[in-house]
Amino acid sequence: MHRARRVCRSWSILLSALLIGVGICSPVKADEALAKLRYPLSKSDGIRIPNIVLDLSEVPDNASAKAWGLESKLLCEEWFPVICRFLATEKWIPPETVRLVVKRDLDAPGVTSGATIQVSLKWITQHPDDFGMVIHELTHVIQNYPSDKTTPGWLVEGIADYIRYWKYEPEIPRQRLDPKTADYHQGYGTTGAFLAWLVQKYDRRIVLRLDAALRVKAYHPKLFQDVTGKSLDDLWQEFVRDLPK
Repeated sequence: MHRARRVCRSWSILLSALLIGVGICSPVKADEALAKLRYPLSKSDGIRIPNIVLDLSEVPDNASAKAWGLESKLLCEEWFPVICRFLATEKWIPPETVRLVVKRDLDAPGVTSGATIQVSLKWITQHPDDFGMVIHELTHVIQNYPSDKTTPGWLVEGIADYIRYWKYEPEIPRQRLDPKTADYHQGYGTTGAFLAWLVQKYDRRIVLRLDAALRVKAYHPKLFQDVTGKSLDDLWQEFVRDLPK
């Protein structure tokens, strides 16, 4: 037992020495360098799961909408605490109730305002397997960023799709980005892919940091530079170069 402790401590000392020796970090910065490699999770054990209310008042006699809605309600109850762990929600107070409303006439697949998620009857009829859309909208409920003119919509949507595609649906093939037309300002899946690349290549805490800044109106594009050492535009150009040919 004592020998095992000595071996573990020896390896720890050796790792620190190697990091310092090659100029990666000082003794003080060693933990910071290693922290970039570990995916963080918020301590959301105490976060209360809201009461998820399914509203079928516009489609009371639609059996398929009811079946889909009940599955979505269960999904929200299961994934609400999971999403909370991927974002900076330790001090966040969740809503008492989240309403999931099936709308007869809605132009978009899903729309979220505050703690109300509206989904299109037409969309779920044509795409009954699209529960990822619900995860995206539920992420918006949890983001709940304060209203601010400096909050970039592309980043808000990008974080929601990052949660959807890289946490909820990582096994589903996604459309390849066109480097000639793609831009991080497009938000959604494009920005989600960019964030996933930043997580893998630079810092596994970057989404958590961006989310935390958005929650207190402290976001600034320079945050990307602070975390990675490179500007947002330079990072995007590097991401485009790294795209599969």
